[in-house]
Amino acid sequence: MVKSLEWSAETEAQLVAAGWHKGRSDTQRVALWRRKLEKPNGFRMSVAAEKALEEFGGIRVDCQGPGLECARAGFDLDPELASGEEDRFGAFQDPVGSDLFPLGEAYNGEVFLAIDGVGRVYLLGDRIQLAGANIYSALDSILVGRLPRDIAGA
Repeated sequence: MVKSLEWSAETEAQLVAAGWHKGRSDTQRVALWRRKLEKPNGFRMSVAAEKALEEFGGIRVDCQGPGLECARAGFDLDPELASGEEDRFGAFQDPVGSDLFPLGEAYNGEVFLAIDGVGRVYLLGDRIQLAGANIYSALDSILVGRLPRDIAGA
């Protein structure tokens, strides 16, 4: 296993078991998601979203139980799960100062995962919370049970 500074060995093991590997790049699936989700008044895929989905898109991890600060959870990295939710994502753009693109769902579908133009990953439900400064730290936080940070002004 590759030692990573951005996530725990436990997170890496769960991702590998779900089909992730270093160097993974699913450009065809990302191109399909772009065609389906980028429409007039739809989502706009940033470079950060494209890179995160190329590496992790289609990965699903089921996880539960006590975590470091809150319950551990899993996720399903399929941006199509947010089809029709453009208004919800748009409502949170001002507090984060960037467009948001869906990555999928977390916490058994209770929240959407979104990524901004610089790669920060958020949890979107009735409010918006920062899950991680990048996709690696966000996935680790969800899988090991770290509390997300509330976004001011949201």
